[in-house]
Amino acid sequence: MASERNKKSEKLLKYLRNQSDYLNAREALSNYAQTFKGIELQFQNTPASSNNFSEVSRAYRDAQTKIDALQKAFDDAEEAATDRFDEEQAQKTKSKTTQEVFNIEAQLNPLYIEKNQRYIKQGLPVPATLDSQITELETKLREKGGRPTPNTPGPTGPTGSEDGTGGTGTTNETLPIESAFTEDRITFAQRYIGNVEKTKELQQALKDANVYKGKVDGIFRADEIDKALDAAETKITDYETYGITFPDRIAALKRLADDFRTGGGPGGEVPTTTISSRPDATIYINAAFKQAGLNREATPQEIDNLLKVLNDAESRFKTTKKGGVTRDLLGNRTQFLTNLISTGKYVDPNTGKSIKGIKPEIKKAAAVLGTLSKTAQTLKADTRSLTVQTLQSTANANGVILSPEQLNQYALDVQNGKDVKVIQSQIRNLAGLGMPDNVKKLLAEGTDLDTIYSPYKQTMAAVLELNPTTISFTDPVLRSAIGPNGEVPLYDFQKALRKDARWQYTNNAYEDVFQSVSKVFQDFGLQG
Repeated sequence: MASERNKKSEKLLKYLRNQSDYLNAREALSNYAQTFKGIELQFQNTPASSNNFSEVSRAYRDAQTKIDALQKAFDDAEEAATDRFDEEQAQKTKSKTTQEVFNIEAQLNPLYIEKNQRYIKQGLPVPATLDSQITELETKLREKGGRPTPNTPGPTGPTGSEDGTGGTGTTNETLPIESAFTEDRITFAQRYIGNVEKTKELQQALKDANVYKGKVDGIFRADEIDKALDAAETKITDYETYGITFPDRIAALKRLADDFRTGGGPGGEVPTTTISSRPDATIYINAAFKQAGLNREATPQEIDNLLKVLNDAESRFKTTKKGGVTRDLLGNRTQFLTNLISTGKYVDPNTGKSIKGIKPEIKKAAAVLGTLSKTAQTLKADTRSLTVQTLQSTANANGVILSPEQLNQYALDVQNGKDVKVIQSQIRNLAGLGMPDNVKKLLAEGTDLDTIYSPYKQTMAAVLELNPTTISFTDPVLRSAIGPNGEVPLYDFQKALRKDARWQYTNNAYEDVFQSVSKVFQDFGLQG
């Protein structure tokens, strides 16, 4: 949140530089400010007993009225431009938040799957790190206005789309799912109601699976179908116990139908396996790319190669049940592929040793792992470098000096999962030591000292003719601009700067003195 506020401040400054009403008002104020300074100085240096004091006094009051009007015009223009900016950003944020919710849900989904399949369903304790990841993502999801649905993993979307991407349920073509029956029933039903052919297909599949006794006529009788789906869900739970999952309801019902006809089932000591289809494998592969740090989707050629490796592994490392103990030798497909990409080798997922008897075409396909591993390592190094640059930039913007050792440790913390925003917040907290509470509050909200003091820094640089980068945040004159009672108006700050010892050596001081002397000469008729 702090970083977002800082980015907003930067965007607002860029936006204002392109607003004609704001720029015109600022230019008018700036142009007259120099004239006003001369009139004010003349008023201050003219004795009350002088013959022309009343005239100088009137000119000063007129100048004061004009500069106040110009300041108000500038403030009004800035406020109007800021309102326009906020309105435009609100529209952008609305669409951006929707995409962010989708992305967070996409990260949550494989974690839910891993938790349920690998631990809960096998009665094993869930690792604290896994629960921590899920909790952190669920918190982010709530902050974005989404709602975690651990029993219904998958992105939210428009209701009722034919491709399965609608509603609050799982999108079978987009993300892997824990069960074919976890999709929200209402969303599921909306894809069938009114579609005679699809409803017939569903009714027939339910009948073949021996959970539906009604007609196959394309009429969606909600009570009958819902009851049949409940019965199917109870049966399919047994399959999931053995690590057998299905991409959608129809596929699950077809398996139930086959076993009903043949008298088979998920039990026994015979190894079973589920060979991933290309659509499912694509989902696992793209998720693995993200986890491995590649941050892109796989190319069609990469999917071809990794699909061959995955299918080969699925046929080798099957799910078995012996002595009442179920073992899924391959485990989570996404994690399996992530491990392959990280190591760059196709090895036994349980022992880490080489696999014997791999066919030449599989070895050829697995060669892509080496290339992907090198790319992932390079990207991690680049990300580390970028993190160091980001933190150094934050430190510079807040006048905090970090040693190379500190920067490297911070970068390592980020690489190990710590949010870079947390570290940036720590840097700003350091910068706030000794600052007024109102400045500390802005720092806590994510605004850098450089942004907070920017108007005063620029004013100091202009009046005292200094390089802005040489003005330290510890400069007592700069810090006097913001006190416990709030910010000093820029006009008052400019007047205070003329009392600074550095001002008398500037061209501004020389010019003001020259103008005053010239005026005195004119008043005495000594200069035309």
